[in-house]
Amino acid sequence: MEGPRRPPSATAPESDDDKPDDPPSVWHRPTSSLPALPSLDPPSHHWRNHSLNLSPLPTTSSPSLPPPDSIPELETYVVQVPRDQVYWTPPPEHAKYVEKRRKNPEKNKKKGCSKRLLWFFIILVIFGFILGAIILILHFAFNPTLPVFAVERLTVKPSNFEVTLRAENPTSNMGVRYMMKKNGVVSLTYKNKSLGGGTFPGLSQAASGSDKVNVKLNGSTKNAVVQPRGSKLPLVMMLKMELNAEYEAGPVKRNKEVVVTCDLKVKGLLDAKKVEIVSENCESEFKN
Repeated sequence: MEGPRRPPSATAPESDDDKPDDPPSVWHRPTSSLPALPSLDPPSHHWRNHSLNLSPLPTTSSPSLPPPDSIPELETYVVQVPRDQVYWTPPPEHAKYVEKRRKNPEKNKKKGCSKRLLWFFIILVIFGFILGAIILILHFAFNPTLPVFAVERLTVKPSNFEVTLRAENPTSNMGVRYMMKKNGVVSLTYKNKSLGGGTFPGLSQAASGSDKVNVKLNGSTKNAVVQPRGSKLPLVMMLKMELNAEYEAGPVKRNKEVVVTCDLKVKGLLDAKKVEIVSENCESEFKN
């Protein structure tokens, strides 16, 4: 005898579609018959990873926390701006300037020429100022000093005179060379009457140098009015030299005209064997 029938759902074999891993597709168990369980559902679909709420997700439910549905939904917007596109609009003043240049090309050329001339004039003035400053510095740095002459000996012969001089160059940073000035004179006079004349030999001196030089003068004492024999008063004579002095210090050169005047007081002029210089005084002067 056949026993009582069971419901078809109880006796039917389980198929691959009805495995416990997959949720049922048609048949659902009523939830009213199940006891109430604490909610362990994951957050709803609107809980996004890119939300501004960075608090960690709760791992376990807590009765003190409100359900996730009470948190307001936050939305995130992403705006993409291309970086390779730059939009730039020139100011209207530029357009006006370009328009003016198009309308008046000749005027613009004249303005350009006037600006060039102005800059050229400014550069010329600056260059002249620098050049003047350099010349002024060189003038004060390399300024020749008057030479110093002294008569050391006077020798009288029947037909000439020989004067030994000591020349000193007080300029400390420039050498000097003395030469006979063109149309210059070297003369020895007594009471405004010429006793002899000649030329000055060339002389070169270093800075702060001192040298001796011999000057020969052709002449005699026959035409001179001298004091009578036996007089103890000295004879007063004057030696005058007009020289050209060339000062030099590297590329810097200075030319000076020098006039040297020496007042001499001597004894024994008529006796060629003995001429004594009582006193001498030489003064120098630049003529330019």
